Amino acid sequence: MSPNFSCIQSLEENSKDIYLETTTVLLKLIENVIQNPTNPKFRRIRLANPTVANKLLSAIGAMECLFEVGFQEGEDYLVLPNETSIESLTNFRNEVLQRKKVFLQQLESQTSGPTSYSSLQSVSTSSDHSAPLPPSPPRHQPLLPSSPLGGRAPVQTNVKPPFFQRMSHFYIHVLQYEDKALQQKALSLIPVKELEGKAECRMRSMQQDMKKDSKAGKTSDSAQEVDATDILLVQLLDWFKNSFFKWVDKPPCVTCQGPTTHIANTMEDGLRVEVVTHSTLVYRCGVCTATTRFHRYNDAGKLLETKCGRCGEWANCFTLLCRAMGWDARFIVDEGDHVWTEVYSATQKRWLHCDPCENVCDAPLMYETGWGKKLSYVIAYSCNEVQDVSWRYSCDHAGILARRTQCTEEDLLRLMLAMREERQHMLSPARKAYINRRLVLELVEFFTQKKPTDTDYQGRSSGSLSWRLARDETRDEAVFTPHTWRPTAPELEAREMHIRYSTAQDKYVQGTLNQQVELLGWRNGAHLVSKVFRKEETDWKMVYVARKGAVPLALIRSVSQTRKIITIIYY
Repeated sequence: MSPNFSCIQSLEENSKDIYLETTTVLLKLIENVIQNPTNPKFRRIRLANPTVANKLLSAIGAMECLFEVGFQEGEDYLVLPNETSIESLTNFRNEVLQRKKVFLQQLESQTSGPTSYSSLQSVSTSSDHSAPLPPSPPRHQPLLPSSPLGGRAPVQTNVKPPFFQRMSHFYIHVLQYEDKALQQKALSLIPVKELEGKAECRMRSMQQDMKKDSKAGKTSDSAQEVDATDILLVQLLDWFKNSFFKWVDKPPCVTCQGPTTHIANTMEDGLRVEVVTHSTLVYRCGVCTATTRFHRYNDAGKLLETKCGRCGEWANCFTLLCRAMGWDARFIVDEGDHVWTEVYSATQKRWLHCDPCENVCDAPLMYETGWGKKLSYVIAYSCNEVQDVSWRYSCDHAGILARRTQCTEEDLLRLMLAMREERQHMLSPARKAYINRRLVLELVEFFTQKKPTDTDYQGRSSGSLSWRLARDETRDEAVFTPHTWRPTAPELEAREMHIRYSTAQDKYVQGTLNQQVELLGWRNGAHLVSKVFRKEETDWKMVYVARKGAVPLALIRSVSQTRKIITIIYY
């Protein structure tokens, strides 16, 4: 591996003191590995380490150098795989040393007169691969905008290291979604044709419903307010939740498949598995006492293979799938320990909240009004931007502001602007203009504090009818067909009807064991339905029929052929 000279050059954009401190730390970290290649202690860097947090995270180019030599990211640490070439580390170290030597010589000569920079342009030990330095002095341009006094405003000003550390982690983490080979692998696993077919059927159903409303004299929105992509997103979300990914609470014993109990967390396997893990959870079987390890992978490519995990793995993998579909997607991190995805709708000109764990689309107030979460920082990360989207997910902006104590608002804004500028500096003017127009619309949205009208698992009363239909949220009113139960011959003779409904199987059974009539779908056996829904909790292996939200009355009523209301046993 040849050294990445643009990465090393970027170190020289720091101020003199920061450049010298940063290169000293980098050289020490790399030298430790070179001198102790088999010692795992030197291949692991804790981001919470004060030296790392204060001298590397805030310096231009420092983290890029570590990734260039082979370090990979964990949740709160970096790790260097065992297969990393010591020769490449040595080459990189020599290049940094040589450039630092010239840098110091230039600083010394500046005190005695004009400086020639020809030597800086030829210090590379591998000139065939080097990018020539500009014929001007090294720029001491800060990563963040200058402070009012004109001095450098460090990233860590008033920011607690753990918060800044997490932002830096996710800032880099989302770049994995841009790997074209990884996107192609993800796309190959998605039944695109099948989902497109379902989306087309849903679109036709929407159009038919709107025609009925029009004939009845009801006003409705144009179907053009939602396009096939929006509906396809809903279908992808449903497929991901119910067919592709699985929730893992307590993994079964690898030896006997018995129930297990969590006993410890460990990072020891992080150096040995083929990709870096977020963490490794250890469980003990209650039957045979064997231990089972559950790796919390944060590598989206690995998750395409394991297809299981908790909310972090779900959002990680789903965001990759959305990028594989060609959609603009962002990885959303709530400091209160939850993550999800946002996908941009070009038709609706706004970002849509998508929670793959819950199979919920466009219900941003769900966490605050439904779960009772006390939100503080909700940050969106993508390959093009970092954005504070806390205001989309709250109807209590004052409460959010009171809980935002990790840093000053000014520091957070400066950090996001710096990250955004760094991500967008290689974009075309047209792409930058598009992103800026999109950002303006988003900021305008944040000015209006939402009212808590949206709750989890409840059809929306706001938003266009076309979008509500696309997400199947007006199904009670739009596509329900009443059902009348007809007694069988034995039931007519006995003058009794026996009807049972299995919530787990979503199936009605009429009659006795010898003569049964089955009907699938809880709605298909009801004559009247109001504010009721069936919820499948595949995560917890539970299914139930329940009332929607906080409505005062919810009911299911069935009618027999004689027009008498009948009772169905639900179990």
